[in-house]
Amino acid sequence: MSNEEHYEGATAGKVLVFDESEQVSFPGKFKDGMGTDLGLMVLVYKDRHIKIFPIENQEVSYLSIEIGKLTNDFLTNLSQIFKKCGLIDLLFSTGVCLRGTRCFYECYFAPSQLTVTTSELVESLNVLEGVKQVIVEEVSK
Repeated sequence: MSNEEHYEGATAGKVLVFDESEQVSFPGKFKDGMGTDLGLMVLVYKDRHIKIFPIENQEVSYLSIEIGKLTNDFLTNLSQIFKKCGLIDLLFSTGVCLRGTRCFYECYFAPSQLTVTTSELVESLNVLEGVKQVIVEEVSK
């Protein structure tokens, strides 16, 4: 299509080259479309998809909960704890079971929304039935 620059559709695509330099060209058109100079990049291992989410500032936390089994009851109780702790606006979340033996709930969030300390959040999550491990860490650039 000769008028690619003027076409306005629902999506935009670009082929990326991943090499040893670890540099990826991100088109200005994409940045403009996101409306910010910052983005959170998440690789979903299971699907081998990379997702990029616009963010307002560089402070992003990662939360991983390893649990024996992901159930609706677990997710309901998790939602209640998140609400009590002020964690209501997640940037990304997923729940996955690997080979049926290890299940994880993971999410990324802006830590500024928490109404409790990170330690208090971890303590609240550790009491949920079936939780094996809780990790919260800062996402680096």
